[in-house]
Amino acid sequence: MDKIILRLSVVDDYPPAATEGVWAERQPSGFYRIANIPFYSQDVCLDDEVEVRVEADGLKWFQQVGISSGNSTLRLVFMTSEDQRVPEVLERINALGCSWEGFSSRFYSVNVPATVLLDSVLEYLQERFEQGWLDYESGLLRQ
Repeated sequence: MDKIILRLSVVDDYPPAATEGVWAERQPSGFYRIANIPFYSQDVCLDDEVEVRVEADGLKWFQQVGISSGNSTLRLVFMTSEDQRVPEVLERINALGCSWEGFSSRFYSVNVPATVLLDSVLEYLQERFEQGWLDYESGLLRQ
C-alpha cells in the first residue's frame, strides 16, 4: 500500500489540516485504487482509481480521478460519544449497505456504494439529525 496525499480547501479553519493522506494500491493500469474512506477530501471516494504525481522526495500527490467507483462519501459527527446511539447508527449504516471508518469516538466517514440508494441513507441521517443525535455533511456525492 502507498500513501496518497490530497490537498484540502480550508475555510474558517475547517478541515483542521491542509492535506489528508489516504491509502491506495497501485493497479496494473498505473492508477492507484483508494483503499480507505477519506475523512475530509471532497475529491475522491473509496475504490476510485486515481492518477498521482510523484515528487522528488517520493511523496505521491493526487492529481485527478482516472476511474470513478461511483461511490459517495458522507461524514458523521455524533453529539456525544458515550451515547448508545453511536453503535445503533453505525449498525444501521451497515444494514443499508454502507461501510464506515472511525476517526474518533464521535467522528466517522461513511462510504455509500454506487449500488446503494444515496437518498435512503440521507433520509435516515436527516431523521437522526432532527432527533439531535448527530450532524452530517457530504464529502463527494455522485448519485
